[in-house]
Amino acid sequence: MPAPEGATALEAAVLTHPGRKRHVNQDAVGQRFTPYGGVFIVADGMGGHRTGEIASQLAVQHILDHLTHTPPSPSALLEAFEEANHAIYEAGQRPESRGMGTTATALLLDLPYALIGHVGDSRAYLLREGTFTQLTQDHSWVAERVRQGLLTMEEARNHRWRNVITNALGSFPHARVDLIGLKVRPGDVFLLCSDGLSGVLENEVLQEVLEALPPEDATRRLVQLANEWGGPDNISVAIVRIQHVPETAPKPYALPLETGEPVTLRLGEEAEAVSTQVIEPSRPQSFWRKYRDLIFLAAYVALLLFVLLNQR
Repeated sequence: MPAPEGATALEAAVLTHPGRKRHVNQDAVGQRFTPYGGVFIVADGMGGHRTGEIASQLAVQHILDHLTHTPPSPSALLEAFEEANHAIYEAGQRPESRGMGTTATALLLDLPYALIGHVGDSRAYLLREGTFTQLTQDHSWVAERVRQGLLTMEEARNHRWRNVITNALGSFPHARVDLIGLKVRPGDVFLLCSDGLSGVLENEVLQEVLEALPPEDATRRLVQLANEWGGPDNISVAIVRIQHVPETAPKPYALPLETGEPVTLRLGEEAEAVSTQVIEPSRPQSFWRKYRDLIFLAAYVALLLFVLLNQR
């Protein structure tokens, strides 16, 4: 059976490995070629016993299934993450599954566009014309302190709380997802990976391997290098190389991506040229979220009155 038209425009490979220190691999990876390009995902699960393994597999399964049965668009990518979040959250309500969650970074290629959905501290990188760029921002305690100027990159890399995640699929009833988009160019190479790779190998090493080897060989080499450097965590890698960009009809969604530079996508609003905006699906505010500040103010006033009255 011939490959879909979009698949002939790219070369891709995914690989996951438990590493040298973990007995269970709680990471999961997935890829599917489609007529418009493909879907590629890396997920890093968390939770006791087998819950992390289940969470990452649920994320990969639901995101792949949704995006291969729905016309590609930023909204479809967001819906896929929301569907995965719901499945993991529901599974985590069982007593034996408390604490279940997973990171997820997914690349949706709707050629000539690339759309990236991101939750957690797995990462997406772009190698373009000799420049290696991290497209996503980590949702972690140390990364937030680095952005605030309270920690240096070196301090964050060695901090005892470097594995504390501030956002994960399945932690809350609704997902908080970063959404990034760009127009691809021939020769672009995308790397998705869990922190079992990015936390061990320097960017210069990642770039060198991507420049030297095709995707299938590069995935094996990166896993090998991470294990040679100790393999302290599960290691997951997805690499996609754009061979050429086919001529396509105009897309049904309008995005300011023609410059080819990565931008944050905010559905229904103008995009920004930085990948920091958290994207949330529109939904009614709960009573607590809507009136939270008023409740706090009323409680403060009541406490103050109580103290004053009891001083007489």
